[in-house]
Amino acid sequence: MLKLYARVGVILLCSLLAMLGTTSLAQDPLSPRLQIGINLLPAIVAANQSLAATDINRNLPIYLVYRENRYPAEQLEQHIVQVGKIRERTLEAEAISLEELLAAEPQPLSVVFVAEQLDRQLPDLVRFAQQQRLLLFSPFAGDVARGVTAGFQVTDKVLPEINMASLKQSKIQLKAFFLRIAVKHE
Repeated sequence: MLKLYARVGVILLCSLLAMLGTTSLAQDPLSPRLQIGINLLPAIVAANQSLAATDINRNLPIYLVYRENRYPAEQLEQHIVQVGKIRERTLEAEAISLEELLAAEPQPLSVVFVAEQLDRQLPDLVRFAQQQRLLLFSPFAGDVARGVTAGFQVTDKVLPEINMASLKQSKIQLKAFFLRIAVKHE
């Protein structure tokens, strides 16, 4: 009889642990690439020399762009609020759909963080970012090669990744040190 209670207890314990694990995953849906990207973003924004030529009294908008799922973008907003300021500019985070962003007129040198893979819509965002002089950042593999201005590459370490043609097209200047350590796409 004692063995039966022990088995039932083990089964209940395993069930409880499985439920707790599922709950924690549901509360924090950020993928490792999103987490790395949002942690790397302040360094990339700080490397933007073009910000020095603008009014430091204006907030720096950071648009967290999504296609269908707003939740990860909202979670990323909290991370940006914790950073507070970059280059003496107060950060202003906004979760925004791709359609809303493309219809808006953001300030030049604003930052766009791709919070959800955009697939076929990515070229539209790349063109928009270049025309509006926006620093476009994506944490998703392959997006920098597809024209996104900045991202990162993971090998034995995490390195910033820069699309030089997109950087030039958007007329954004990054610090030389940052460009030296970055993986560059031409």
